[in-house]
Amino acid sequence: MMPRLRHRFGHLFSERGFRGPVLTLLSGSTAVMGLAYVAQPILRRLYTPAAFGLMDVFVSIVGILMTCASLRYEDALMQPEEDDEAASLWWLALVLMTGFTLLTAVAALWNEPLAAFLGEPALAPWLLLVAPALFAVRLSKLAELWLTRALRFRTITAAQMAQTLAMLLVRIGAGLPPLRAGTGGLVGGYLAGYLIAGGVLLRQVWRTSRPVLSTAFRPARMVALARRFRRYPLFSMPATLLSAVLMRLPFFLLLYYFDETVVGLLGLAFVALATPLGLVGNAVAQVFFVKAAEARRDGTLGRLSAAVHQRLVALGMFPTLALLVAGPELFAFVFGEAWRTGGVYVQYVGPWLYLAAVAAPLTRLFDVLERQRADLLLSLLMFLVQGGALVAGGLSGDVLRTLLYAGVAGAAMRLIQVDVLLRAAGVPVGPAWRPYLRYGLFSLPFLLPLALVVPLARGWLTAGTALLCGLGYAALVVHRDRLLERRPAPPTPPA
Repeated sequence: MMPRLRHRFGHLFSERGFRGPVLTLLSGSTAVMGLAYVAQPILRRLYTPAAFGLMDVFVSIVGILMTCASLRYEDALMQPEEDDEAASLWWLALVLMTGFTLLTAVAALWNEPLAAFLGEPALAPWLLLVAPALFAVRLSKLAELWLTRALRFRTITAAQMAQTLAMLLVRIGAGLPPLRAGTGGLVGGYLAGYLIAGGVLLRQVWRTSRPVLSTAFRPARMVALARRFRRYPLFSMPATLLSAVLMRLPFFLLLYYFDETVVGLLGLAFVALATPLGLVGNAVAQVFFVKAAEARRDGTLGRLSAAVHQRLVALGMFPTLALLVAGPELFAFVFGEAWRTGGVYVQYVGPWLYLAAVAAPLTRLFDVLERQRADLLLSLLMFLVQGGALVAGGLSGDVLRTLLYAGVAGAAMRLIQVDVLLRAAGVPVGPAWRPYLRYGLFSLPFLLPLALVVPLARGWLTAGTALLCGLGYAALVVHRDRLLERRPAPPTPPA
């Protein structure tokens, strides 16, 4: 019996192939997501929407700056066949990141004028922590990318879990009496999580790759590699920067036009939908980045891209539609009545966040196909359209109108981005768009019971129905798509 079970489930978490690494990373992501969701009702009662709003702006600043910190040379780590060249690229990215962090620290000395420019003077003290947070986040990401090249997915999973646990423990501890740390507790937890994760990842990098890394710090070679991969800072960095600004622009503009409470409520909409979809997307993207280059050489890139796109569509379809149907009731029940408005906000931006999560892993195709220029042009178009929509809404003085404009523009531009990516990979039109219809139809039987209980205004009933319907949808998808395909069991050893 045990050999049969080990054979049936052990191959699912193999370090080789595509599905095994993804499931290994997803197992960690699922644990991380579970921890984060269990803690959210506690955190939302310990901290005010305004405190979360300031923290969201802080994290947005770090997220935007990190796209420029190493000029995106880390994205080229998968390109060299020899580890020696890749190690020199790693050092190049680390040197650039360190220099950028020092410049950020100097700029933070003008924290009060910068906070006033952003429209929120209360942000000033936290701007001093942007540079340390940026260094911790980028160092952790560099180590993670090196381990991804080495197919050390189990270490990455362990680091993700350690990061989330440290972040939550610090935030809960700082939010309890007598500290009641407010924004400081949230920012401190963010910083602590990445410091722990970076330590775990760097220890494994040095332990497994010390010989190659210790001899790869060669300035002449680093300069040569910088020239060889110059398309990354010339095209990938601006495109990635624009994408990062796009996802975080609502926080800045809502802070400018409205206040930090509105930002905090929108942040919860991101936590409820974009965060779990982003965890799944990040796991897929890490493996897809490695495998897509191989698939291009083998002539199977179209098939791989179509399969990855289909799975991403399936995973996020029902949760997104469920929040569109019952967002306010679910937010009020899970996070407290003060957060009900966040559930209204997610109804406006939900499709945009869902399609952004579908598109994000596929953007690695621009690097694999060496279409960085197309990536930059498309990102610029998205920035102009979505930025214009946000400004138009903000000038109206109506929060919901602003979110409506942002949601419609964001969803439309992400659909265009997915279409461009799949066409570039060689996916025909039919297989590219069929998954949206298929999984939308799969969701309908499970959305109807949820829609019927929402008018009853019973939080526990709505939450229970949503959970059961979500499980039913997942079972149907797994059954119909045969995600866990059967394999012949090994012969039973003789007694």
